[in-house]
Amino acid sequence: MSDRVNRRSAGTVVVMLLASTLPGHAAAEGPRFAGPLLSPAPPLPVGMLNIEPYLINSQLRGLYDEKGNRRDAGGPDGWYLAVPVQYGLHERVTIAASLNASYNRDDANERAFDIGDTTLSALFGLYKGQGVHRPTLTLAVRQSIATGHHDRLEERPISVASGTGVGATSFGLHGQAYFLDGHLRMRASTLWRTPGANAGVRGQSAFGTPVGFDGRVRLGAAVTSLLAAEYSLSPTWVLAGELLHERESAGSVHGRVAKATGSEEMYRRDPASWRFSIVPAIQYHWNDHVALVAGAQVSLAGRNSSEVFVPRVAVNMGW
Repeated sequence: MSDRVNRRSAGTVVVMLLASTLPGHAAAEGPRFAGPLLSPAPPLPVGMLNIEPYLINSQLRGLYDEKGNRRDAGGPDGWYLAVPVQYGLHERVTIAASLNASYNRDDANERAFDIGDTTLSALFGLYKGQGVHRPTLTLAVRQSIATGHHDRLEERPISVASGTGVGATSFGLHGQAYFLDGHLRMRASTLWRTPGANAGVRGQSAFGTPVGFDGRVRLGAAVTSLLAAEYSLSPTWVLAGELLHERESAGSVHGRVAKATGSEEMYRRDPASWRFSIVPAIQYHWNDHVALVAGAQVSLAGRNSSEVFVPRVAVNMGW
């Protein structure tokens, strides 16, 4: 599993400057929740706009081999900026887009800012219960659009990809409920990427192909599962935590590599992989409309995947 599951981010200073301009905290009667760092929310109220820019730093700490054993590994860290924007179109329908960018460094210590892939999605409310628990069940449909750079990296300022080049479709189910008189909010989520998504690849790419390569990459299915909890300590402070499990089926790369003596066929099958992580976080609420969420993804186990430490901070704004 590559680090492209973490692609997002760029500039802590910008976020802190924005935070310093936010209004002071106003008194509130009940708990406030801004949402964990990863788990998706139910559809928004009609006419509500939510913007939550994320700043993310992805650090490679090691590798899990085919037997699940950890090996030391390292590499340049990456900075990513993700800006999810959601709008409540109907009481049961929310539309959303996530714009992404990166500020990466290659092995030669060269850095460059680049646009990442874009994600469009829609949330459909299937069930909204009443009572003390207020349970909800939501269907999500997500489509990734290849707006980043994934190949011909030898022609770019740095040889680091900012996207996958693959337009993949995903479907998800998200549930939410409240407990402990509304002070505890729980979420469960699963997102399934349909198999068979593919893209043309030339030259050096996000998939490890060499200069002179011309072919295609095909991805297998992938499932991302989350279990999240938020506990309100006060109207201002909230503790949050998530359990994250990522699983990806085998994929393949197939094509030809041009050489001085002609061309050679290249075929590579990437094995199935999985990774388990925890994502602790804390929320600070200035008022009913603005909150700061900060935490980190810490991978604990995996197979054929990378061990990562991914600090991230977000400013959640809703009107």
